[in-house]
Parts: sequence; structure tokens; C-alpha cells
Amino acid sequence: MAVTKYNIRRLKRLLAMLKENRYPNYPRFLAEMKRQDLAGAYNLSARTLQRDVAFLKQEYGAPIEYDRERRGYYLADPDWSADIPLLDDPEMRAAVLGARLAENLMPDPVKREIRSAVDTLLAVNDKGMDENAILLSLVALGSRAKVDPAVFRTVFDAWQSRRCLKLTYETVDGHVSKRLAEPHALAFYEGNWYVKAVARTRDGQSIPKEKRRAAALALHRIKSAEATVVAFEPDQKIIDAVNRREIFDFPMVKDIRLRLGPEARKFIGEEFDIAEEKREGDHYLVRIAAAPAYRVVNYVLVEGGDAELLNHPELAAEVVKRAKKAIAAQKKR
Repeated sequence: MAVTKYNIRRLKRLLAMLKENRYPNYPRFLAEMKRQDLAGAYNLSARTLQRDVAFLKQEYGAPIEYDRERRGYYLADPDWSADIPLLDDPEMRAAVLGARLAENLMPDPVKREIRSAVDTLLAVNDKGMDENAILLSLVALGSRAKVDPAVFRTVFDAWQSRRCLKLTYETVDGHVSKRLAEPHALAFYEGNWYVKAVARTRDGQSIPKEKRRAAALALHRIKSAEATVVAFEPDQKIIDAVNRREIFDFPMVKDIRLRLGPEARKFIGEEFDIAEEKREGDHYLVRIAAAPAYRVVNYVLVEGGDAELLNHPELAAEVVKRAKKAIAAQKKR
């Protein structure tokens, strides 16, 4: 297969999906390539993907295997890597800016490694970078709660290598427990780092998929972490849920309808995905397809009367209950 610049970009995207344990197959890879295309009209055949996989195996020795249960390709050796061709200017700029953002989000020691990787990218590139563009990335915020660097390093490595962790964890109410857990996904959510993990039995056995329950563990509440040699198979359902930003198992409410004033309408898009919106005089009628119940209640309370629930009376009742409680507490002062 003649390797053109365009083919290289496609191969690098395929390698990235393999490295991220996303089990690419034809539908997933096509959807990913369409997301990379501004027009969303990208197309390729299933045979093209098969040729790409064969090329990587033959020319680079990529240990790519097919998982029939997950219906996708994966790397039999997660630590395998190939030499990546030099990046062109737009790719270089995107890589450096993305790395700068990640550098500000990641705790040590991963932060130092990203810093080193950025320096390496700049060293091998024959053109300089626009310093003003790089400074734009400094708006990124790090974790709100301090994470132990040693804990982050251990959890990060275990997640990448698909190894179980021995954890000492402290809950919000101060209860401390020890557990053996499978770290299926890492996520940065609303200012803090979480690992979506599945606990194993006391004797180290894996819980059947139909009975397992994934929990979101805050990394800043992990008191100690120790990697083990016990391997596990990533659960694609858990990974997909995290990719949809479903980090916690909050009760979801569907078909939420709101009447918003001008001020509330300014910020609704930052909180929810809007399914429908219609102007009604000085107000706006908005429909949200689905959202966690607590977020809807919090939003209506914060907007202080500028947001009105038009359905779901149980949520409206919760808003009134919490508002009365807040008023009573302030009257005591």
C-alpha cells in the first residue's frame, strides 16, 4: 500500500484508537474519521480498514488482534508503539496546544512527562511555534482537590496496562476501606479526577458482567494504591458510558421543559444539551431530552426565579423544599 500523507493521518487515528482501548471496527472507525472531517462526509470501505490493519502488522509489526466479544481490534501488547512520522504544521500546532492543555490538567508525575514530550516535539520540528497561541492553553484549570502524585502515577499506569489495583479509599463521610479493583476508565469531571472501577471479590475473583457494578472513585480520596500483576479485560460498556460523560449513576429525568427569562437562557447551554428552543415573548421555551435530576433542581434554584419548570412536578416540589430550607436557615441569623 502506497503511504501518502493522507494515509498516514488515517493510520495514526487508527493507532490512537487502539492505544485508547476503543476496539475500533469498521462502524466505529468510520464514525471517528467522520468526526475528524469538518464536513462530516468522510467515507471509506470495510476493506480499507482491513488493509490498514494488515499494513500495520506487516510493516510495523503491530500486535493487532481481533476481539470477537467486543467486535473490534486491540493491541495484544499495550506497550507496543510505532515511530510516528513528522507532523505537518497544523498537526504540530494542535499537538502542542493539546499537550499544553493536558499539562495543566494532569498532576505530577504525568505533568512532567507531558512537558518533556512537548519539548521533544518542539526540538524535532524545524519551525517555531506562535508563543501567543501556546499561551491560550493556560486557561486550563487543574484538579480542584489535590491528588497524591504517587497515587495518580499508580492508577494511571494500572489503567493503561489493564492491571488490578489494591486501594485504600476514604468516602465522603470518612469511612476507610480496602479493596481490589479493576480500573476500567479514567475521567476528568467537573474539576476532579475519577477512576471508574469495578471491585473484585475478597478472594480476588472477577464478578460476572451481569452482576458487576462500576463505581466512580475520586482520586483525591484514594489514600494508597498498589499495582498488582492481576490482569483484567476492559468492559466496553463502562468505557462507552464514561465517553458519554456518564460518570456517576445519578437518577436521570427525561423530557424536561422549562420557561426561561433572558438571564437564565444565557447559561442554559453551558449546563445542558438543548433539544428544542422557542421564543415566547420575552421568554424562551426550552426542552432538554434528559439530565440528572439534581442538576435540574440546582439550575432552577441558582437562577432565582428566572427559570420555571413546566413539567415534572416532583422536581418543582424539590426546588420549593430546598428554597424554604435555605430561607429558614438564613432567618436564624
